[in-house]
Formats: sequence, C-alpha cells, structure tokens
Amino acid sequence: MSDAYKAAYEREKIARLAAEKLLDEKSREVQSSIEMIHYQFNDLMSQKKESDYLLAVSRLTQTDQGLKKSVHDYTTESMKFLNAKCSRYSYISDGKIVISNLIGSDDQLPKLGLNVYQDIYKKDDRSTVMISELNSPELLGVSMVLGINRVVFLPIKSFGKVNTVCEIYLSEGVDFKPEVLDQCQVAGFQISAMLERSADQKELEKSYQEIKLSHDKIKQAQAQLVQSEKMASLGQLAAGVAHEINNPIGFVTSNFSTLKEYSHVLAEYFSHAVQLAEQSDNEISSVMKKMDEKENFKFLFSDIKNIMDDCDDGLLRVKEIVANLKSFARSDEEVTGEFKINQCIENTIKVVWNELKYKARLHKDFDENDCSVKGHEGQIGQVIMNMLVNAAQAMEADGDIYIQTRAQDGFVRITIRDTAKGMPQSVMDKIFDPFYTTKGVNEGTGLGLSISHGIIEKHGGNVSVESEEGVGTCFIINLPIAD
Repeated sequence: MSDAYKAAYEREKIARLAAEKLLDEKSREVQSSIEMIHYQFNDLMSQKKESDYLLAVSRLTQTDQGLKKSVHDYTTESMKFLNAKCSRYSYISDGKIVISNLIGSDDQLPKLGLNVYQDIYKKDDRSTVMISELNSPELLGVSMVLGINRVVFLPIKSFGKVNTVCEIYLSEGVDFKPEVLDQCQVAGFQISAMLERSADQKELEKSYQEIKLSHDKIKQAQAQLVQSEKMASLGQLAAGVAHEINNPIGFVTSNFSTLKEYSHVLAEYFSHAVQLAEQSDNEISSVMKKMDEKENFKFLFSDIKNIMDDCDDGLLRVKEIVANLKSFARSDEEVTGEFKINQCIENTIKVVWNELKYKARLHKDFDENDCSVKGHEGQIGQVIMNMLVNAAQAMEADGDIYIQTRAQDGFVRITIRDTAKGMPQSVMDKIFDPFYTTKGVNEGTGLGLSISHGIIEKHGGNVSVESEEGVGTCFIINLPIAD
C-alpha cells in the first residue's frame, strides 16, 4: 500500500469517527428533548387533571343540593382524581355517625369501628393510613381480595368543627405525589365554605320566618285589639243610648197606662150617655144620636182600645229590645257568671231581628232544659250575632235559618244552619283565619269569625263548620255546661 493511500485511509477513518461522535451527541440531545417533552406533557396533563378536579368541585359549591348530595359528589370527584378504586363518606347527624354506601364498587366493604371514626373526627388535617394499621381483620381480608392497601381520610369542617369525613380507598399500584392531596384539601375547604353558607342561609331563613310569624301574630293581635276596642266603645255607646231611650220609654209607658185608664172611664161614661140619649127626645139627644150614626162611636172606642193595645205591645217590645241591648252591650270585664243559653240566644235574636226578618225565616228548636253556661253572656251573644248576621248576608234570596240547642255529654251544642249558597273547601279551610273574608272591599274586616273562634275557645268550647256549595252552611258550637 502506498504512502498516499495510507494517508487517505487515515483521514477517512478520522472523519468517520468524528461523524459517529457527532451523531451520538445529536442522538443524546434528541433523546433528552423527547424525555423533556414527555415530562412536560405529563406535568401538563397532571395540571389539567387538577384544574378539572377543582373546577368540578367549584361547580358543586354553586348549587344548593344539600349536605348528602354535595358530599357524595365531592367524594366521587376526589376518588376519580386520586385514581382510587372505591370510596365512601360519613357525617354526624343528631350526635350519631351516619355512614354512606360504597361508591364506585358493588362489593361490600366492612365499615370501620366506632373508635376509629372517633379518632378520625378528632383530626383536622388529611391523612393516609395503611389498612393493616386499622386493626380490623375483616376489613383487611376484604381489602386484600380487592387489591386495596391504604385509605385517605379527607375531613370537611363546618364552623371550625369536623362534621364529615371522606374515605378514599387506594389500590396497591396507585401512586402520586403528596402535593396532590393538597388539592383535595383545597377542594374540601370549598365544600366547607358552601356548607357553612348553606347553614347560615337556612338559619337566616328560619329567623326570618320566625320574625315574620311574630310580626303577623302581632298584627293579628293588634287588629283584634282594635276590633275589641271598637266593640267595647260600641258597647258603651249602645249601653248609653239604651239608657237614654229607657228614660222616655219609662214615662211614655207610665203616661200611656194612665191614658188607657182614662179611655176606659170615658168609654164607660159614653156608653151611659148613649143609653140616656136613647131614652130622651130633647134636642141634645137628637144631636148625639146623629153624631153617633155619623161617626159610629162604638166602633171608635173599640178601635181606640185595639190601637192602644197595639201601642202598649209596641212599647213593651221597645222596652225588651232596650233591655236586651243593654244586656248584650255589657262590659266583657265584668265578673263571669252563669246564664241560660236559650235566653241568651233569644236576647241576641231580638237585637239582630231587623237584619234577619227581611232575608230569612228563622226556625228555633231549643232544648227543653235551658242549660246554664258559665262565662260572659255578652261575648257568647256576640258569637251568635256574628253567625246569624253572616247567614243572612250570605243569602242571595229568601232562605231559612235553623238554630237548635241540645245538651250532650256535658256540653250544650248550638247548631246554626242556613240554606244560603254554601262554601267550597278552600274557603272552609280559612274561614276562622284573621282578616280572611269573602265579602267585597269595605264590606268586612275578616275578624268576626276569628274573634268568635277565640271567644268559644276561651270559654272551654269548640266550633266547627260544615258546608256544601248550593246547599248551605252549618256552624256547630259546643260549650261546657256549668256544674
């Protein structure tokens, strides 16, 4: 081999070695880049997975689906995030620990012991525990079959106290960095905030309802107080008017009695004068006979007697109405006493008769034994009056009102039935509610039956209503008979 050929061969060998070295360096650079890209891709996917997990939990906090559903969904999302095989959760309700069914598997996984849960609920932070450390042979045996070797506990606190714990069961092949559990804890904080917000909202709503209820009761009490004051003022006015009417009625009755006596004397005197005129033929007798033929004095005196009897009866009725009005208008603050229920109803009917007589025919069927009731006669009279007036006002045409009393099992039952248009069930359900009325604007306050209901209950009784549309309505009042 010539020297020239050898020199060329050596140069070619050196060049080939240099090329191989450069190729090897470039290959290592490419491999390093591939590994870097793979690492960055895995890191990016891990970040995406964390973002998707936190976003899913964040969506849970935007809904109002209750404790169980929210915790169930949070546990499910955490199980998926950690690539766990199954999970479950527990929470404290009425001082007891409630454990959910297993999520993600149809297998039966034994529950932890009560002492284990007590220790878990004392901790504030997440923890990972090997199942072999839980001192539960039954759980360990099932876990080995399922390929589970450890459990992650994720506590959820509400108002600084753990009230829910999620159990995430991991397979042997699952591995992740400890920082991954930080994301689970952050998501747990979101759930905690949601539960606290939900609890605050429910407490706020409860407080609002209590305040609203109290306000409504105050308004009702105020309205009833105003109505009571009006009734008291009306009662005092009625009593005063009755007293003022009673005075002229007294002297008119007295004078009318004297006038009746005078008329009897004059009638007797005129009878004798007529007899005397018939027995005489003088001029005066003739004039008297002509006047008698023209005026018929016998009829006049008979008619005067009838007129005076009618007036006497009218004055007696006015006197009775005034007396009943005074009885009805007596103050409710008077001392309670016993009174006859039939007589109380009769007195009330006389007071409201003008409201009834043009609209209804009243039929009375009272118990022969007029039972005594202890209480305020004026208040019971007000109840009877309200129901009679309501019955009359409910009639679109002439109708009938039936009022009956019967003694039964230590109670006197008062039944007031009408043949008006009746009521649907929706009205019957509210008939005793304050301010509820079926009358038009400015025609009723809706307090009459509400006040009546309160009066009956205050007297130890009860009141109910039965009604059928197109047939009529029946109110049934039961009052205890006085011992």
